[in-house]
Amino acid sequence: MGCMNGGVLEILVVPWDVERRDTPNARGPRGLLEHGFSDLLEKSGREVRVTEVEAPEGTKLETVTAIGRRIAKAIENAVSRGRFPLILSGGCLASLGAVAGLQRSGQDVAVVWVDAHGDLNTPETSPSGYWDGMSLAALAGLSLPEVTEGIGLCPLEAGRLAHLAGRSFDPLEEGNFERLSFLRVPPDQIAAASTRERLRSLAKGCSLYLHVDVDGIDPRDAPAVGFPELEGARLADLLALRDALPSPAAMTLSALSFDRADESAARRTVETCVRLVQAFSGRP
Repeated sequence: MGCMNGGVLEILVVPWDVERRDTPNARGPRGLLEHGFSDLLEKSGREVRVTEVEAPEGTKLETVTAIGRRIAKAIENAVSRGRFPLILSGGCLASLGAVAGLQRSGQDVAVVWVDAHGDLNTPETSPSGYWDGMSLAALAGLSLPEVTEGIGLCPLEAGRLAHLAGRSFDPLEEGNFERLSFLRVPPDQIAAASTRERLRSLAKGCSLYLHVDVDGIDPRDAPAVGFPELEGARLADLLALRDALPSPAAMTLSALSFDRADESAARRTVETCVRLVQAFSGRP
């Protein structure tokens, strides 16, 4: 299963970094729009609708679960209208609401996760306790059960998860990868034929959720991110995966930051994001 719609893009702006709205990453989604992202998509022939996801302030748990539930509902509504849901998020926790929304639409979900960082921490392995670094672990049922239960997410089996472009992992996080033993592909192996074949197998018969933490991309292609890491996935290699994957049912771009980006860095990042969306969301 997958989203074959090449028409309306339902952009969900999630200006949150966990429970905070005052960080460079939290400002990233609006920054992407302010630098012409949706204008470029419309010029390419796409119809674009933009909605911002709001949530009441409360405890961290209350705010994060409220955001996730609202994302899930928005995804469910977009799918029911035949629109392609594109999430612009300050952080990776938006993925929990995205997958929950696809599940509520009756879909069996596989996830391809592009990220410089592992995001596979638990409270016991995380040096910082930063919830966003536990997002993929939560999808796999390894972390933050109070959040996944509050959102209504059913954790995914390891065989339905793939992590691409990782190159910055916490020491104890490596043990979590070994424990779950799912597909992990470093940047220099993304273009390999074996990677394409394994991704085809992973996504077969499923609805694909494509999560792109933009710092997974090499800074030469997308420098305007909150936590840049050198030697990432090249844009051309990611675009070449299009033929190996079904059309995604939903997609996220996260962890952008334009606070310190000059005009050139901002332009390159926006153009990279546009090309990814054009490739993976279908075209009119």
